[in-house]
Amino acid sequence: MNRSFAVVTAFAALTLLAACTAGPPEPGTGPVSSGPITEDVAATRIAVPAVTGRGSIADALPVGSTPTKTPAQAGDLAGQALPTNQWWSSALTGPRTQPIWAHPLAVQAAADGLQISGAPVTASANAIITPFLPALTVGAATGAVTVAGYGAFHVVLRVALAGGGHVDVTVVQGSPVLWLRFQAAAPTLTGAFTDAGSSATRARLDIAGGRWDVLGRNLTLDGSTLTGEGEQLAVARVPAGADRASWEAASTTDPVVRTTAAMAYDATAGTVTQTLTAQRAGGGTGAWALLPHQTAGPTALPGSYPDARGTMSLVTAGAVQVRVPMPGLLTAVPRVPLTAAAKKAVLADLDRDLADPPGAGGSYFGLKELGRLATIAEVAAASGAEPQRTTALARLKPQLIDWLTYGGPADARYFGYDKVWGGLIAVPAEFGANDYNDHHFQYGYLVRAAAVLAAADPGFARDYGDVVDLIVADYAGSKAGFAGSKKDGFPPFRAFNAYLGSSAASGFAPFADGNNQESSSEAVAAWEAVVRWGLVRDNTEMTGYGVAHYALEAATARMYWLGAGLTRPAGYAHTTAGIVWDAKIDYATWFDPKPESVLGIQLLPLTAGSFYRGPSATRERELGDHPRVWADLFAADLALSDPAAARGRLDAGVTREESTSRAMVRYWVEALAVLGPPQPGAPQPVGALAFGPVNAPRVVRAPGG
Repeated sequence: MNRSFAVVTAFAALTLLAACTAGPPEPGTGPVSSGPITEDVAATRIAVPAVTGRGSIADALPVGSTPTKTPAQAGDLAGQALPTNQWWSSALTGPRTQPIWAHPLAVQAAADGLQISGAPVTASANAIITPFLPALTVGAATGAVTVAGYGAFHVVLRVALAGGGHVDVTVVQGSPVLWLRFQAAAPTLTGAFTDAGSSATRARLDIAGGRWDVLGRNLTLDGSTLTGEGEQLAVARVPAGADRASWEAASTTDPVVRTTAAMAYDATAGTVTQTLTAQRAGGGTGAWALLPHQTAGPTALPGSYPDARGTMSLVTAGAVQVRVPMPGLLTAVPRVPLTAAAKKAVLADLDRDLADPPGAGGSYFGLKELGRLATIAEVAAASGAEPQRTTALARLKPQLIDWLTYGGPADARYFGYDKVWGGLIAVPAEFGANDYNDHHFQYGYLVRAAAVLAAADPGFARDYGDVVDLIVADYAGSKAGFAGSKKDGFPPFRAFNAYLGSSAASGFAPFADGNNQESSSEAVAAWEAVVRWGLVRDNTEMTGYGVAHYALEAATARMYWLGAGLTRPAGYAHTTAGIVWDAKIDYATWFDPKPESVLGIQLLPLTAGSFYRGPSATRERELGDHPRVWADLFAADLALSDPAAARGRLDAGVTREESTSRAMVRYWVEALAVLGPPQPGAPQPVGALAFGPVNAPRVVRAPGG
């Protein structure tokens, strides 16, 4: 990455899991180090990708499987594959925008003007909410809105003003300042404010008990109107507890013109480092607001901002680094010496798994069945149960091939290319997948299953690997380790948001609270799948891309969804969350209000990559002893803290979640009884994880690692 414009002055070392005193990893284990892998804007064309081998995709979608919205406001980006699932995605579909949450600011192109908000949070027993309360407004009314540009964590909106002309608003995640550039219109803001000591270049305003600054030239206040000269204004929310001199030095009229996110995996150190860089027109630095997973460095500024995710701190920087440990990604089920009784129980559960009626469905439930069969095969391999492994793989292969080939309009299951947005739609689409909802949740099951089958049958990867590569590109982005023409057809990134360190599930974000993600665990599993597919494809770039995203997604899942290391606002009655929005924390799900559903959706699927969650005692206290649904998931989670108690639950009989193998749950519990608790905060490379007491860990490696 070109850093000539950036000065890295803030550094965050995030350790979310317990440290382990294991020695350095053995050389040659896990994939090689990678990086930097940079997320950035990219002009990728809408183009049906070519496929080699025996797999195939449809070049058109049937009625009912096409997106329900078009990128009506794409502007100059029309014809490109656009990143759906972003915090600003509502700006693409119109007719104007929903509130767009940038932390700590939010904007909305509403009918009566471009509104700017920066309100405090409110907390109740089951929700933490950031309300959208307009503090300042541009224009009395707005016309057309187009997306004029974007980057890894910024967007430029071009908003037509009813009085003529337009304003370009540059909104940057983490920036307490946004920039307004007026064309054929006078720089004007309105609001209910009082003067708090303004000058010609900085209007200091009190608005509803909060402080705001507006920066420009020859600023004039007249009642509820602020005007300036020239073309540009900068609007800033002043942090609580700010030191005036340092704040005013850090808040600047120098606008951000480019944002990038570079990620690098260091296999020797067992860490992933993310560098968020904001390039400014004048090449300088400015104020950054950091979320709780981005801790302030030595150049911290006094002051803070409220946020639904947690209190934000401040630094002055041109770039911010966040370093996370690899949180225990085993790339296959390890072979653990179980007791004779435990092995007998695993073998019995393998037979029960294979006797269960097969799962059925479309892009979600149909692909979950692939994940279940793959897990059965992995547990059978780890247990030396060759007949069961052979049976599971024999059932998995034809189902995978069915999804990875298109046989014509009468075909019941396949992937088709969408020429409107640029991506793959699984047919039949479930849960709004035709609108790009949940692609990483759903497609991750298929990619992991393909990796398991390809490890056993290399010919499968040769014959059908091209289509699996495209499925990875759909939810991971066109930079996920592909070369040549495959860079076209897909956006540079889709589900993942670099600044938040997590993914989002809604394709078009048509909500006042912004975008959201429910199942943090399915998001983590989607990146695990990229890693595993990269390994069987011998693609170090793809593997490193998956590793970096896995580490960041796991870290933020533990913090914002599971509540580890996070202090929630007073009034919220829980540690965990069911849905994390841009502007809200919800103790809820989209499908069921029971506490075990709120927590359980953060625990599936159970794979060899699920150890990142850490000890389960806090989650158990929230759940209680008798979950009514998905009891198998909670038995597995309990085993992270108390394998003996988890075994007791299994022996009493538990219900099964659709994607979960009974044998995997039993093997997980019995393996933890042998190994002790996982220590995923240790600096271990991918494919290795320490178990047992912190002062005497035992390192376990995935087969082939």
